[in-house]
Amino acid sequence: MADWSFEKAQTWEDLLAAHEKWMSNYNFQKHQAHDKREDGCHCPAAVLGWIKGMQPEPDLVYRVFSAICETRTLTKAGYAKFRNFFLYGERNLAGKKTLINIFQDILTLEYGEHPLAKYSVEWQPDDRHLLRVGNPRLYEHDYHSPQLDLWPEGEVEWFVILRAASPSQRRHHKRHLLVFQPPLFDREVQER
Repeated sequence: MADWSFEKAQTWEDLLAAHEKWMSNYNFQKHQAHDKREDGCHCPAAVLGWIKGMQPEPDLVYRVFSAICETRTLTKAGYAKFRNFFLYGERNLAGKKTLINIFQDILTLEYGEHPLAKYSVEWQPDDRHLLRVGNPRLYEHDYHSPQLDLWPEGEVEWFVILRAASPSQRRHHKRHLLVFQPPLFDREVQER
């Protein structure tokens, strides 16, 4: 039935018109599934006519369909460790869980539905590790630390992005526990 109209179409406009006609016919024709309804609604358009859709905000769609969405705890200095990088979020949120969203080549660090920072990323060939992170953009938010900066701005170089040592570069030191138990009594006290 519908296939005949689609096969007959020669151009994209013909396909769109065939689809529009098919949707109209399907939605407004009487369907056997609705024959026994007592409210007089016997086609899908009548049954579902009261439902109105909504168009979600683009930011919501972006967050919902993000390719990667993970949580990280911010360090004492306000950095989130993601893959092989430390990325600055906010010093005042140390110990708090933040959300890391990666969509295509943009990484966003969020806390409480507010973006803290945005970074552009480039993946290594294995698609698991980051090759480069750059172009940091720190956002204004309500979570800034009331602590004043120790140095005037521009006097000290401050890194927003830090590369973490890879697991092969980290040294694993064996720790030895040395236990020394002092004598309970002095010898002089024992001899008396």
